[in-house]
Amino acid sequence: MLAISAIGLGGGRVASDALAQVVVRNQSEICPRTAGDKDDVRAVIQRSDMPVSLLHAGATAADVERVLGPPSIAIKLDSSGSGNTELIYDEPLRTQVVLTRGTVTEIALDLAHFDPKPLPRRARVVKPKMVRGGVVGLLGRPDRDNQWIESDLKIEQMLFSALDEPEFSVILADDLVVDVRLGRERPSGISCMLLPAALPNASIESGLKIGMSATQAVSLLGPPTWTITSSFKRQPIEYLTYQGRDEASLISLTFTGGVLTAFKI
Repeated sequence: MLAISAIGLGGGRVASDALAQVVVRNQSEICPRTAGDKDDVRAVIQRSDMPVSLLHAGATAADVERVLGPPSIAIKLDSSGSGNTELIYDEPLRTQVVLTRGTVTEIALDLAHFDPKPLPRRARVVKPKMVRGGVVGLLGRPDRDNQWIESDLKIEQMLFSALDEPEFSVILADDLVVDVRLGRERPSGISCMLLPAALPNASIESGLKIGMSATQAVSLLGPPTWTITSSFKRQPIEYLTYQGRDEASLISLTFTGGVLTAFKI
């Protein structure tokens, strides 16, 4: 059973205007700090209503513009005028929306985004969620290495320097890259994560939406063909894959911390 709805948003504009008033902090700023120590933080999974949750698979380009506004980056995926476009939005979390023939076929929240532009060329080869061994394979052993525990997560700061480049740090949580930044200052709030709020059952009738649960997705699509599990910052990640009706296409869903954070149809 596969059913991807292309129903319009209906009252999306009013809801979007309300959500636009919510100020959402970035991943490194959402941890509450204890009064006695600015570096003493406790892990928090903050769940916030996000405008992108108003969109669904099959929503139109006009729906996307009405809900999310103008993108930070727009990339035409071909030159045929077919409406195949990749849109990047920076707030509240960096979000990718792909339009195929003018309708939404992919949305993904980038939960581990960092900006590579200010980094030296050597540091730009390090990618989010890369394993520690991959970092050492690309950059060699760090010049300095700091480790500590934050909210039961093992945090590691690998510092690299060279005569012809600024010093930079690669930050890992449980041996996965979560940040690359200039300088040697010890970061805080690494254990925190911002996720979309869970959606009520009544809101998923129009189709796949960011914030829905795996149970809600299965109620729309049926049981998946394949399931893979992992984790990131101790939050469970579940990858569900469906075979399309033509058996050549695939539908992929990613759930982080129990909610849908990416889909591609």
